[in-house]
Amino acid sequence: MNAQAILQAEKLRISNGEGEPCACSLDLEIPAARLVALVGPAGAGKSTWLRTLAAVDPPAGGRLSILGEDASNLNETRWRQLRCRAAFVTMGAPLLSVVDGLTNLMLPALYHRTGNAEQVRAQAEEILDFLGYAGDTHTLPAYLNQHQRLLIAIGRCLMLAPQLMFLDEPFYMTDDASRRNESGMYRRLAQERGMAILVATHNLGFVKRFADQIVFVQKHCIWKFENWQAFAASPVAEVRAFLDAAA
Repeated sequence: MNAQAILQAEKLRISNGEGEPCACSLDLEIPAARLVALVGPAGAGKSTWLRTLAAVDPPAGGRLSILGEDASNLNETRWRQLRCRAAFVTMGAPLLSVVDGLTNLMLPALYHRTGNAEQVRAQAEEILDFLGYAGDTHTLPAYLNQHQRLLIAIGRCLMLAPQLMFLDEPFYMTDDASRRNESGMYRRLAQERGMAILVATHNLGFVKRFADQIVFVQKHCIWKFENWQAFAASPVAEVRAFLDAAA
């Protein structure tokens, strides 16, 4: 394994939905400060690949290493420890409904006792400023819009200073202005905080502008591209059909 890789997949496979390993496999190395996008048609398996790469779901085959640790066979204690360093943000950004946004943000750090209440609050406010959060932090999640809930969910992860973040369709149900703000935020997380970011998304404008590497997913195939230029110039028929449909 490359000692500088935060994540490494070797011949990684997912299930085909019928309990059998998918025919294709993925070899992937991701260093720090890199943004990788998983793209492909709806229903092709982007979320399944993302969950497998994040060690949320077990692989159907191959080897997965996250932060130097074999993630293919973790016990519950090690899995929980890994989640602190490799954050996973799901579509819809679920939050605790009975406490306000600021408390949602602070809970992980309070639970893990990374500081006293005053220190944790100061850290939470710094993260909200970094994320450009403009909402009322004392509002319950039900009264926040989707963009605000997403920022709170991401901020909650950042409270534990992860080195790796997985995001499943983060632009889901957000408006154009919010998507523009979020797009730059993910690049800043990679460049300014040195995080490796993996995003499963349909937002090709974001992918074109910010992705350092692209993984194209089809139901029975998967391809890697080093940048948007290589992806857009690919002669692969499935890629051409996908880009033509998106044009």
